[in-house]
Amino acid sequence: MAEPVADQNPALPQPASDGQGEVTEPTSGNREAAKYRTKLREAEAKLEATEKRVHSLLRAQVESLAGKELSVASDLFDIGGASIDDLTDPEGNVMPDAVDAAVKALLAKRPGLRNGPAPWGDVGGGRRGSMPDPSPTMLEALKFTRR
Repeated sequence: MAEPVADQNPALPQPASDGQGEVTEPTSGNREAAKYRTKLREAEAKLEATEKRVHSLLRAQVESLAGKELSVASDLFDIGGASIDDLTDPEGNVMPDAVDAAVKALLAKRPGLRNGPAPWGDVGGGRRGSMPDPSPTMLEALKFTRR
């Protein structure tokens, strides 16, 4: 008959005794790996947040350039189908020439998106700055005769 086998795997590290009869757990490679995985996830989350922020800043810069000719600057992305990658160089800088070309191409297809003049100019309503000296009134004429 075979002897009963202990529940120990010789390939795994075994708890060590500290000499006083207490068993101490060795530092586990799994704990260290879990710590590094946690740090990796945190770093990936920070990287993703930073990429989103840079993307939104680049989009704002492109919309600022496009807003000079478009009435709604985001139309370059929404209607024109432009992307940040198309409008930036390999280093990630916005290329104003590429933005202008994309805006002109969009306006060639959709001229109604152009940032046109204000529909009304100065229509003369409301009070103006300083009023000229008023002309004499009848009341002032009667005041002169009483003296």
